[in-house]
Amino acid sequence: MSDDDDTKDTPKLPAIQGRILDASVEIEQEDPLEIVYQHSLFCQVALPRRRPEGRTFERSYRNGSVCMEAGKLWNGHQWVEQPLPAGPKPRLALMHIHSQAIKTRSPYVDIGRSCAEFLDRLGLNTDGGSTYRLFKREMKALAACRLTLGYTEAGKIITLNTQPISRFEAWLTPDGDYAPALWPAELRLSQEYFESLQEHAVPLDPRAVSALAHSALALDVYSFLARRLHSLQKPVKVTWHQFHAQFGQEFKDWRNFKQEFIPAVRAALALYLTAKVEEVTGGLMLHPSLPPVHAASVAVSHGLAAQVRATLPAPLAIKPLKPVTVERFRTLYPRCDPYACKDAFDAWLDSKKPPCSYDAAFMGFAKKWIKGKF
Repeated sequence: MSDDDDTKDTPKLPAIQGRILDASVEIEQEDPLEIVYQHSLFCQVALPRRRPEGRTFERSYRNGSVCMEAGKLWNGHQWVEQPLPAGPKPRLALMHIHSQAIKTRSPYVDIGRSCAEFLDRLGLNTDGGSTYRLFKREMKALAACRLTLGYTEAGKIITLNTQPISRFEAWLTPDGDYAPALWPAELRLSQEYFESLQEHAVPLDPRAVSALAHSALALDVYSFLARRLHSLQKPVKVTWHQFHAQFGQEFKDWRNFKQEFIPAVRAALALYLTAKVEEVTGGLMLHPSLPPVHAASVAVSHGLAAQVRATLPAPLAIKPLKPVTVERFRTLYPRCDPYACKDAFDAWLDSKKPPCSYDAAFMGFAKKWIKGKF
């Protein structure tokens, strides 16, 4: 029987699952050639998943809340109301804007030809231009959108008004009319937002972004985990109610939200291979994890590989555990696999100085690992 005949006996995976599986395999085998970025703010505060009925949208997050207001753009003759950005496309649009600004180190973003290239790179510009048109619409919605942040800092209650895009240019037709079908020419990030982006840009793997581009919720989960996990110092439990408040306010019942949220988490984890997340009673336990994109990969994408590699610690040689250490581990933690713990320890140790005693450091790590696991 030929290989082609074998495939007939195997049920085909749905297209989305197949795309996620293919991307996962590629991510495991090789580093990305380019990086995309999301601002840490939008890793914590999700845009609307579906178009709200009104002109405002509010979303709570860990330490505060954000209010989004739909705005207007001048068409040369009058102000034209824009909708609130919603769905996967504005998330992709933000990633493109941020990536261009980081790459060029400039708040001015040329969004003409570069957007088509961005969609092509993600493999999303294959439907005869429909995705391209939707992408343009959401880009204009983002340009007009206003954000108001409310949060607590150092015992003070703060309200901050911000608009990420301070200038938006679009082409006109020869007779001076605004041409909505034409692609906008350039936008400028506000200086405050651009400076914040340079400090708080979160690198993401474009293959993961492409595989999750069908789902606003999956993109939100992936971005959230990319920012949160590598900044943790110890395991943290996040309840379903907390996730519901942060990502699912469109759902009145958190149980309905959970039914959609868990598949999104699984999809994100299939592509964030170093993430350490486990389901526990009442929510998820988040463990300190390596970021989805290594610093060296970020450097290569910016042509800075030599400089960054010089700052990275030399890779540690893989050391075996002494038999007495394995026996001691199994005596103390009979229900746990010492080599699974060792894998986690080696990953954690990768960014640390080599310990004086590998086995002693391993046993110290094991205590915390066990507490985080149960």
